[in-house]
Amino acid sequence: MKYGIIDIGSNSVRLLVSDGTDRVYKKINTTGLGRGLALTGRLSDENMIVTADAVGVFVDEARCVGCEEVYVFATEAVRSAQNREDFVKMLSDRKICVDVVASEDEAKLGFSGAYTSGMCCVMDIGGASSELAVGDENGLIYAKSLPIGLVRIYDNCKEDCKAIDKYISQVIKGYGKLPKFDNLLSIGGTASTFVAINENLKVYDSKIVDNYTLTLKTVESITQRIHSLDMEERLKINGLEPKRRNVIVGGGMLLAALMRMLGKDSVTVRESDNQEGYLKYILDKKKSK
Repeated sequence: MKYGIIDIGSNSVRLLVSDGTDRVYKKINTTGLGRGLALTGRLSDENMIVTADAVGVFVDEARCVGCEEVYVFATEAVRSAQNREDFVKMLSDRKICVDVVASEDEAKLGFSGAYTSGMCCVMDIGGASSELAVGDENGLIYAKSLPIGLVRIYDNCKEDCKAIDKYISQVIKGYGKLPKFDNLLSIGGTASTFVAINENLKVYDSKIVDNYTLTLKTVESITQRIHSLDMEERLKINGLEPKRRNVIVGGGMLLAALMRMLGKDSVTVRESDNQEGYLKYILDKKKSK
């Protein structure tokens, strides 16, 4: 049996097709749903329409490739928007039901999907929120989501590095003191983009990205390099999706800041993330019935 899991993020819509155990494939469409949200508190009509269209395409695709069940969930951009119900209705009018995930559950889903072994910290940098979760095979002992991500950073600071650094420093204090852990894992498009750039990938390859060790030095170096280039020059960077080129500097600075805060000079990038975590949640619910 195949399942389709669609994640409506603040920057991208993603599709996971899975047989319930293994990933068949993933796809992404960068729609920028949360752009401007930090300034207005609302999702723009244009961004909602573009995103709803992308979700509809992925729902149709999932069914066409044999997914008997398709689930759609949304995270911080929809969760925090004053007009979230407008977007939910827009999807409902298309016969699409969306689960708006609570902030406390978002970190749990990411951890569930990415966890490998031992005591791990899973870091998920999104467009409008970022999560840290610490735990082991017995479950979580810490989980927190804060309203900071590469889209919010761009809305508030554009590419003013001094302003970005100040903004990040103030917000991430909200994570407080984390429990001790051995392994730092990262999920989400920011970390995977830095791997793709570092490996000069003309075509994204999840096999190369998954379990890749990304160093703090590399993150800082690539961020500085991108910041020194104008938007047209950034189009020539292999591995950098064109629609991310204006927000990636803030994403890189946030990734580096979190690594420094956590005292780690490297992070393991995982391709399995909150989509796999959401599927596990669905399958566990089925088993308990």
